[in-house]
Amino acid sequence: ETPEPEYEAIGVKVDGKYRQLNSNMLQIENEYYSPVRPKRVARSGERPTSALKRGGIQYVEIRSLDLNLSDPVGINQNTMRFMEAFLVYCLLSDSPVLADDEYAEILKNHTDTARRGRDPEFRLRRKGREVSLRDWATEICQGTLAVAEQIDAAGKTDDYAAAVHLQLEKVADPGATPSARILQDLRDRRLGFYHYAMERARDYREYFASLAPLSPERQAAFEEEARRSIARQAEIEAADSISFDEYLAAYYAS
Repeated sequence: ETPEPEYEAIGVKVDGKYRQLNSNMLQIENEYYSPVRPKRVARSGERPTSALKRGGIQYVEIRSLDLNLSDPVGINQNTMRFMEAFLVYCLLSDSPVLADDEYAEILKNHTDTARRGRDPEFRLRRKGREVSLRDWATEICQGTLAVAEQIDAAGKTDDYAAAVHLQLEKVADPGATPSARILQDLRDRRLGFYHYAMERARDYREYFASLAPLSPERQAAFEEEARRSIARQAEIEAADSISFDEYLAAYYAS
């Protein structure tokens, strides 16, 4: 609901046509981004905050993971196992309300880590004091490791602990991070990032093309699902009984 002068200058509905949904800083709540976002599956036409008020938090959306260019799908099982153990660690850790100065520190740490995270001289701020990224990350990973070991004990595996150890190796050696490996590959092969990214894209296109095709039954199931979806869309549009103006007003009033 915060007005944005530059958007106001564009106009919302001009000559009978919508240029934007409103002239606020955010058009809809879904545009509010954060590293972690509480979510609930919303009903048709329901705003995200209304869904949360109705039923509470159903799941959390983790939004700060970078795609791994070394993996065809951008994330692998080791990363997912680490994240699962890490999130349980976060759940079990004390989490007092942040003071304004602590929150400001977190925002600055986040930005500075993205810019200088592999610099050995880089320091974070923790409750007004300096701490190395390596020391703080090691502390967090050790806590995560304790959780991972409990998960492994229950499942009689060592997969989760192994996943945490892989992250600890990156903390100890910045050269082992994905970003460092990409930079080294660019230097060794004298490649620009554009050419590197295109190479990866072609490699992964070939990878997925080489996979076994879907079974006839699976293919038919997807085609039937697509047909039903299109038919359902047509039914919804045919049943419209109010104008878009009325719908939009009702949506924002909800």
